[in-house]
Amino acid sequence: MFLTQFLSRHTHLWKSLAVSSLGGMMSKYPKYCWIDHLRRISLHCGKCSSTKIVLGIETSCDDTGAAVVDETGNILGEALHSQNEVHLKTGGIIPPVARQLHQENIERIVQQALSLSGVCVDELSAVATTVKPGLALSLGVGLDYSLELVQKYKKPFIPIHHMEAHALTVRLTDPVEFPFLVLLLSGGHCILAVAQGVADFLLLGQTLDIAPGDMLDKVVSGGVASNQYIRKALQIVGNATDTNVICPPPRLCTDNGVMIAWNGIERLSAGLGIFHNTEGIRYEPKAPLGIDISDQVKEASIRVTTLDFTSDILKY
Repeated sequence: MFLTQFLSRHTHLWKSLAVSSLGGMMSKYPKYCWIDHLRRISLHCGKCSSTKIVLGIETSCDDTGAAVVDETGNILGEALHSQNEVHLKTGGIIPPVARQLHQENIERIVQQALSLSGVCVDELSAVATTVKPGLALSLGVGLDYSLELVQKYKKPFIPIHHMEAHALTVRLTDPVEFPFLVLLLSGGHCILAVAQGVADFLLLGQTLDIAPGDMLDKVVSGGVASNQYIRKALQIVGNATDTNVICPPPRLCTDNGVMIAWNGIERLSAGLGIFHNTEGIRYEPKAPLGIDISDQVKEASIRVTTLDFTSDILKY
C-alpha cells in the first residue's frame, strides 16, 4: 500500500505540511537503557502516575505489525511481517490467504515487539488495535487476538481507525500542533481532511474513482518512484503557497504497528475511545474518517491558483 500524508496549516501564521509515503524496510531498534526509563515516575496534579505505554497491533490488510510506544514517542520495540512476496505470486491480495498468514504470524510478531521493548504485558497501559477500515478477514484476526489479550491481562482496549493512525503519525515524528491539513494518498484512498484534534477530523474531499497511489503505480515505476513523484509535487505546492511540507519517514508510512501504538497513546492521553468493557466491539471494513463537509466545500467554489508541475517534476 502506497501512502502519502500531506499536512499543512498550523494556527494563524504558522503553516505546516506533512507528507508520508510507503516503501522502505522496517528496522530493528537496539535495546535502550530503558528499564529505569520505563519505570520512571512523574508527578501530575499531586498524584503519582507511571509512564503511559501502549502496544499497537495492525492487521488491516496484508502486513502483520506490532509495536510498543511510550507517551514521549519512544519506539521501544517493533516487529513486522510482510505478506508481499506471497501476494505478488498470486497477482493481488486474496483475503482468505491474508487471514491465514495473519493467524500464523500474529503471536510471533507481538511477542517479538514486546521482547525488544523489554516490557511485559502487565506493564502496558493499554492495547490499541486497528478495527477499521480494511479487509474484513484481516481485521478480524487482529481484533480477536487483541480482545483475548486484554481480557486475559485486564487491560484497557483502544480501537483504532487505520486512516486516523496514518494522519497522526506526523505528530510522532515532528512537533505538529492542531489544527493541520492532512492529505492521505494510497492505493486505496485519497482523503483531504482537517485534523482538529486526536479524533476530530473534517473531511474536505476524496476521490470518486481511482486513488492516486493506484494510478501512479500503473504509470510510474513502482512504489518508491511513486513516493518520490508525489512528494516532489506536494513540495512544489508547499513552496507556491508558503506552506511547510513535513514528511514522516517512509518506513512509518507503510502499514505498521508503530502508528497504531502512537494513535493509542494520543487517545489515551486525551481520554478518548478507551474501553474497559469490550463487549460489542466489532471491526468495520468500511469507515469514513471524521465528519464529511465535502458538499459545503464544493458549494464554496474556492478558487485556487494553477501551478505548472511539468518543468520540475518530469525528471522524476
